[in-house]
Amino acid sequence: MGIPCMGHATCGGHITLMFTVEDSSSEPYLQGSRGAGLCLETGCEVSLKGVRGEWGIDVMFRGFEGSKEIVNVIFDVVSMDLPQIRNMSWAVVVNNHLPTSQGFGMSAALAIATSRAIQRAMGEEYELSLRRSLLHAHIAERQSSSGLGDVTGISVGGVEIRTRPGSPFHGKGMQKGPGVATGWFADMEMTLVWPEEIGHHTSEYIDDDDWKKRISDSGESSIHSLLEGWGPGCWPTLLSSSRAFVENSGLLDDGGRGNILNKVESAISKTGEGAIASLCLLGNSVVITRRELVVPVDLDHIEKALSGSGLRVKRVRLAGLSGF
Repeated sequence: MGIPCMGHATCGGHITLMFTVEDSSSEPYLQGSRGAGLCLETGCEVSLKGVRGEWGIDVMFRGFEGSKEIVNVIFDVVSMDLPQIRNMSWAVVVNNHLPTSQGFGMSAALAIATSRAIQRAMGEEYELSLRRSLLHAHIAERQSSSGLGDVTGISVGGVEIRTRPGSPFHGKGMQKGPGVATGWFADMEMTLVWPEEIGHHTSEYIDDDDWKKRISDSGESSIHSLLEGWGPGCWPTLLSSSRAFVENSGLLDDGGRGNILNKVESAISKTGEGAIASLCLLGNSVVITRRELVVPVDLDHIEKALSGSGLRVKRVRLAGLSGF
């Protein structure tokens, strides 16, 4: 059977606070969204082993359950660049540190990490494999209707704004792509809050013509207020625009999101902390952040206030900026 090829990679998740749906192009790498969001240090880890033999992919999840479909799709996409992986049998172990279908960008994180792990197992050049993994993941997300702009957001890190839709890298040398995003960083902890039940799949919204129009119209208006001088000074506007987006698009009143947000806001109010809750799209979850960047918040206090609410909580950190 020969010596096995082994690879390991990690990728953090991503929270979308507002977005547009821009999928009219027939090419997946040109599809995507504009919008803004938060990149997370926490996400998933992928370890895999390939041995020469009949093509096959065996996937096992640890931590939170994930999508075998996105793993299969990303293998198909990677094989277009590395056809030799189809002469192997693969065992994939995924450790998800956050749940899927709750607006934490876990399908994008899984797709990116899987592509990177495959390429590392095959001995591909490091810098090229990083950039190529973002293209692979973006295409896989579009083919499975599991995401629009998470990959492009993750590509820059921090608090990001996406001003042009599409993959962040494409073409010869992978120097740039149609998708454009810009990020800035602040050292900040956040608390994620979500219910036990699984949230909606992204495709339920982005493949529905009525939702697409309502989301895009609201997103266009909300993004416009953030375009000038993107940086830490935009933080208050980002938070207020995010709230306006979910209200105007109708997402706040759909799928029980309003009830969850009310519970979290009630807990914050009881503590007197200077925190704010924002919806994580397109899940039924909430992220608790500082209302003012320079004013610390006692997240322990808020998390204790949420105990007994039936909601799950997890502390995460804002991811740093990428080197691209």
